[in-house]
Amino acid sequence: WQAAEWRLPQIKAESLAAPSPFETIRADRWIAETANAFAVEDITPQAPVHLLVISKERYKTILDVPPDVRGEMLNFAVELAREHGVAESGFRLTINTNPQGAQTVYHVHVHVIGGRQMGWLG
Repeated sequence: WQAAEWRLPQIKAESLAAPSPFETIRADRWIAETANAFAVEDITPQAPVHLLVISKERYKTILDVPPDVRGEMLNFAVELAREHGVAESGFRLTINTNPQGAQTVYHVHVHVIGGRQMGWLG
């Protein structure tokens, strides 16, 4: 994403103007769900375990998510880390927010990444 850093404000505008790509994910691809979120495997995994926890309602960023839904999503992400066997060895939860946070899809989602040694940012 660093090569496209200068484009991130434009990417934000384009993402907000278009339907969310998460809205087209069929429920039969969901691996789990809660009242306000669902989880899928990332289509471009960065580690052996790379899941996305996605809000059922489209919120642009984590800043827009009601506190109770935000808590539910984070608890769900932790539960998925446990269920996928990475809780004890270690995992990362990532929520990219706005252009300088490298957000490219403006429908809030939490990356659950584990199963390999992580570097500081990668």
